[in-house]
Amino acid sequence: MNVIIFGATGMVGKSVLIEALKKDDIDQVLVITRQSCGIEHFKLNEIILDDLFEVDKCKDDLVGYDACIWAIGVSAVGKTETEYSKVTEDLTLIWANRLLENNPEFSFCYCSAGGAGGYGMWARVRRNVENALRNMSFLHVGVVRPGVIKPAEGITSRTRGYQIGVKLMKTLSSIYPLLISCFPWLFTTSEILGQAMIGIVQGKSKKFILESKDINNFGKSIVGSKI
Repeated sequence: MNVIIFGATGMVGKSVLIEALKKDDIDQVLVITRQSCGIEHFKLNEIILDDLFEVDKCKDDLVGYDACIWAIGVSAVGKTETEYSKVTEDLTLIWANRLLENNPEFSFCYCSAGGAGGYGMWARVRRNVENALRNMSFLHVGVVRPGVIKPAEGITSRTRGYQIGVKLMKTLSSIYPLLISCFPWLFTTSEILGQAMIGIVQGKSKKFILESKDINNFGKSIVGSKI
């Protein structure tokens, strides 16, 4: 399988990238990004675009891939719905449509967010994306809605609030498996999330939307309960 990853410089995208590079059944990984992900690997190629809306600049490089894992996300704080939708909805669907045009038997996994079933503006926009993807003719398609994610070593978040949370989680690292066991609807790890997202594009998930508890159950089922 050949996979395209968006958002590989962020916490979720980098988590997926690291897990993808480990897997024997993934042959090539293409990262499309505004800046280098900082990883070198024989499976990995990068396309750097200053403006991710300029899809046509790399249209000839998008053929021959089997799936896309989308992990680009921005905060809605301080943004109007139009501003938030531009990146969260418009950008996602522009690429989803182009990738499907270039690769008719194509799969897609979208990283949404825990709480996307709620009533806020950001949740409504997230659901717009989810519903649009669901109605497209992908071979396999699914959505993850993670809650609190414990990043693996070397993975960080660029979101200030999450940076504080990560520092707190490091102090709780010894009991984090217990937190996942007791509160699977809230906590997960970057390894579990990465495995779950890859599993979706490989057609292993029976659900379209995976909430945090589903992510934990599904991700662990792929590689065992040790993560």
